[in-house]
Amino acid sequence: MAPSYLRKFVISFAMFAIVTLGSTAVAMADTVQLTIPNDVSAIGTGPFATVNYVLNGNQIDVTVTALGSYTLFGTGGEMFGFNVVGDTAGLNIINLVNCAVGSTNQQLDGFGKFEFSVSGDQPPGVTTFSFTVTRDIGFSSASQLFENNASGHAFAAHIYNPNGPAEARTGFATNGDPSSVPEPASIFLLGSGLFGAAAGLRRRFKK
Repeated sequence: MAPSYLRKFVISFAMFAIVTLGSTAVAMADTVQLTIPNDVSAIGTGPFATVNYVLNGNQIDVTVTALGSYTLFGTGGEMFGFNVVGDTAGLNIINLVNCAVGSTNQQLDGFGKFEFSVSGDQPPGVTTFSFTVTRDIGFSSASQLFENNASGHAFAAHIYNPNGPAEARTGFATNGDPSSVPEPASIFLLGSGLFGAAAGLRRRFKK
């Protein structure tokens, strides 16, 4: 029989594996920054905002947060545009905070048309807003909200720059490449590796 301190070590390692696996599974999210402006003279070079979109059950929660001194606005119209991979039957935008449902197939200056949008208020607008996207068939991955339009852009937002020139302090910004935390496959591999290591240690201690 292995000494008690070795058994405690194995148990502690296994608990660490469970906690690590659980925390990783919760974080099935994708994040992009809006870094590309349509008018550098008005809104500068950014980065302007962060878009975080998280799979929550079979729906996707979206939070857009301005960076630095920038804010997000809609002038009573489109504040943020996005697209959806695949079927859009029964698509709804719900749980809106600091925004409202916008129009479909909207042109956001310089970055093409977007399938869906949310609207906002007059500038300076807000520093953050959020909403949830649902559809009849549901979603299985957060990345199903990352779909380039015909102009090659997945997201765009209306930006207000309080430090811009008095005659022009507004413009639009779009994203660069997305970065994402582990998707389900990598989560499975991580969990398998941790539990496998714990089992190996236990066998070694028994010997």
